[in-house]
Amino acid sequence: MKGVFVTGTGTCVGKTVVCGLLAGFLRAQGMRVTTQKWVETGVTDGPSDIDVHRRLMGDPDATAEPPLADRCPYRFSLPASPHLAAAREKRRVDPAVIEAAYRRLADTHDAVLVEGAGGFLVPLSEELLTGDLVARIGLPVLVVVGNRLGCVNDVLLTVEAVRRRGIPLLGLVFNRLPGEGDGTAADVLADNPRIVVEIARTPVLGEVPLLSDPAQGAEAFAPVGRVFLERWRST
Repeated sequence: MKGVFVTGTGTCVGKTVVCGLLAGFLRAQGMRVTTQKWVETGVTDGPSDIDVHRRLMGDPDATAEPPLADRCPYRFSLPASPHLAAAREKRRVDPAVIEAAYRRLADTHDAVLVEGAGGFLVPLSEELLTGDLVARIGLPVLVVVGNRLGCVNDVLLTVEAVRRRGIPLLGLVFNRLPGEGDGTAADVLADNPRIVVEIARTPVLGEVPLLSDPAQGAEAFAPVGRVFLERWRST
């Protein structure tokens, strides 16, 4: 077991939380785990998604972690698709840099969880989609789904894009979002995982409940982590 690419059905669906909690779960099983984000946009010198991962993993000693240059090779200030954010700074995302950083992490860890930027087909450059680099490196995929009205179409499109590239799909993790599930919408959210399994024949590993403090979410996430680990070991 080495790498897993944690993608989502779009932005703001819970990839960072799932990635960090999953890393913490695997670390609690005695594994040497780190996280990576190939490109992060909308940041300057402040806290990054990598910092959030570290907090969700139990805030291990940052000095013992791999260098940020390997864990997040590219950071851009414009909150946009990587290809545009890079162009605004007259830079370019080089897949060779990303792959080399991933290989260094994989050489020293049992598991490297890579959080994607946005959705699965977000362009890293004018010529390269995220999903194509995932296929090139050979990472299985875990899809995080923001459970809300309209997510079924997003899930099915993402699953189709993953499968068309011959990439192993470990499964789906549904994530409850703030402001969703009130009133009649509760029936919709309850049905979303069921209909996705029925149509896509893709396993749902579980659902992360709405967490008031994700850093305290290890116990709530554990059932998802156990199912994930079983699937990953059998892949």
